[in-house]
Amino acid sequence: MAVTRLVVPGRPRAELLLIDPYTFTEWETAMLAVIDTSALPEEFRILIDRRGAARPTSAFIGSMVSFFAANEARLAGTRAAVLVNLGVIEPLADLRVGRFRIRTFDDVTEAAEWLHPNGAEHGIR
Repeated sequence: MAVTRLVVPGRPRAELLLIDPYTFTEWETAMLAVIDTSALPEEFRILIDRRGAARPTSAFIGSMVSFFAANEARLAGTRAAVLVNLGVIEPLADLRVGRFRIRTFDDVTEAAEWLHPNGAEHGIR
């Protein structure tokens, strides 16, 4: 499985590391494990590190958007940052699904500042 997730109890952030090859089912299973851990507080953040993966296909993106729409009630008020390699253009640079927002970054510091605007970066590397 090329999708690894890290959830630290008591910390309002989960991390997914994606390395090719991986499937949508693997991604979905990891995301469900993240959002099923407990009731998510509004300050909960998700970091999705895609620097070890190629740009997703249109079909994968469509499935991902459908997943976010189907789970919007559980994700409401939270946000996710997607880290990509410098210069990689992602098809959904900034997406809102209800009260859930996901945004793409090629800079770790910018992703940390967007996820945690009050300065609590929680160790993004």
